[in-house]
Amino acid sequence: MDSTSRQETKMARRKRLGDLLVERGLITPTQLAKALVLHKSNGKPLGQTLVDMGLLDSPTLCSILGELLGTPVVNLDATFGDPLIRDVIPKEKAFELKVIPLFLVGNQLTIAVHDPCNLAKLGELRFLTGKEILPVLALEGDIERHLGLYYGEQEDTGSQDAAIDFENTGEDDTEEEGIATTLDVEDAQQDRPVIRLVNLIITRAIQERASDIHLEPQEGKMQVRYRIDGSLQPKPYALTDAAVPAVISRVKILSQIDIAEKRLPQDGKIRIRYRGRRIDVRVSTFPTIHGEKVVLRLLDKERQNFTLDTLDMSETILESWKRVLRHHQGIVLVTGPTGSGKSSTLYATLRHLHRSDVNIVTLEDPVEYELPGVAQGQVQPTVGFDFAKGLRSILRQDPDIILVGEIRDQETAHIAVQAAQTGHLVLASLHTNDALSAITRLLDMGLPRYLLAATLVGVLAQRLVRRICPKCAHAVEPTDDERLYLGPWIERQQLPFLVGRGCETCMDIGYKGRIGIHELVRVGPEIRRLIAQGAPEATIEATARETGYRRLWWDGLEKVRARLTSLREVARQAQPDQAVLDEDPTSETTRSATPEMDDALLPHAP
Repeated sequence: MDSTSRQETKMARRKRLGDLLVERGLITPTQLAKALVLHKSNGKPLGQTLVDMGLLDSPTLCSILGELLGTPVVNLDATFGDPLIRDVIPKEKAFELKVIPLFLVGNQLTIAVHDPCNLAKLGELRFLTGKEILPVLALEGDIERHLGLYYGEQEDTGSQDAAIDFENTGEDDTEEEGIATTLDVEDAQQDRPVIRLVNLIITRAIQERASDIHLEPQEGKMQVRYRIDGSLQPKPYALTDAAVPAVISRVKILSQIDIAEKRLPQDGKIRIRYRGRRIDVRVSTFPTIHGEKVVLRLLDKERQNFTLDTLDMSETILESWKRVLRHHQGIVLVTGPTGSGKSSTLYATLRHLHRSDVNIVTLEDPVEYELPGVAQGQVQPTVGFDFAKGLRSILRQDPDIILVGEIRDQETAHIAVQAAQTGHLVLASLHTNDALSAITRLLDMGLPRYLLAATLVGVLAQRLVRRICPKCAHAVEPTDDERLYLGPWIERQQLPFLVGRGCETCMDIGYKGRIGIHELVRVGPEIRRLIAQGAPEATIEATARETGYRRLWWDGLEKVRARLTSLREVARQAQPDQAVLDEDPTSETTRSATPEMDDALLPHAP
């Protein structure tokens, strides 16, 4: 660094925080004056006051403070320290000094502090640990928030927020009252570093709304990734070579999987209590050349209380879907690829249909969420209890409504259609790319055309697209790839091209949460006639358009126009072909309609 650069750095350090923020254009003098008044009254640091006022985000404030103090900055939400070195600073002392040990390389210990210029504190840490201390700057509030995650809450607070209870939940677990073994991680982690590490990985995943945790052994290391809003996000955990097999074994023990078997895939379950919420974890292992890959699916029992009105369906599709559900018999399908939200839609549909005078029985693989008042069954292929056999048994349970988790084969399809023909409303999921393909798929399974035409009531296809983070959404120009892909069509639409910059709220992803896009085919007399006659799919689609059908693409565009998602997300999920792009979205064939149909109303319909 030359003399001019050194002088500029010294001048920057002599500047006060507020002056530097105004100089950089991050706040106005008026905003600074208001913040100073509030800062003097509440006693909080000026920087924290600006964050509380919404004038600055934490990463920006931390970066500016690091520049003023000449200290490296760490974002504790994105940088995970090594929990195996946690005990280098006792818990009580870490809370007292408000510090978090992050990494130990040789004799150099990296520690997150909020006051890196406090020489007395650094000297105490050096004496306490016997290590050379490398301080890195983090905001005081962030350190306080993460201390409980690394160490557990202080004993005198009485809080159990950071604790997770693991219950053994094997397939043959009787789950009798008082029998299940519970491990209190808050106690166990005091003397087992691997337990602390697994606890941290799962806790972080829950806090970041992850649906899956991927533990992927690679040569000499393990990669940890969370699936958040449908996208896998790598997480920088510091896992040593020795920790990898120990972490895998710990997860297998919790899920009651044979830890000695490493050549075959295995499945297990873990039940967790976190902050008063029950979370079920489905564990799957798969042998790879570098060891066993483990995937944990997190199922939050108390946060998935979906209803039809909270599924982000457009008003037209929602009303049409409710009309479909008024039939007292027939088969209703929800289609889409894995991870498209079919189960959530089916559970919300059952909640809509449930009443005290209606007998609802389900057959699932597995039961993901429990519905009060609904008899839920789970297939057990290992003992010969598959969908076909279970469906036959359900018909002897006097059901009004039957949910079949998935139609996978010809036998299940035949039994489901026969049940629909004999006075039952059958709900089921099917893996197809769109609604109309479900007709072709069932015919390929060997269903007679006349039988399918007589029983099919409606087909809903759906995808999940990521919701733009409202805190960092901003307008952009279409990329060259988007212009090449969509051609002059985008010029006619006058759509808002929005994306998220990435911020603290969305963990720098630009998206937070997901919403659904849907297409619905209601099967009326004309479509039944075409199915029975063996009409091609294009002919059936043309007729469906006259009764309000429109493709996923157009429903996605409504979400784009509402500034809920981006065109990039909709194009990634709906993938319009040229025929769709040539359509006029304002024409009668692409506008939704709700024509009168031969609805047979359910006597017990809500």
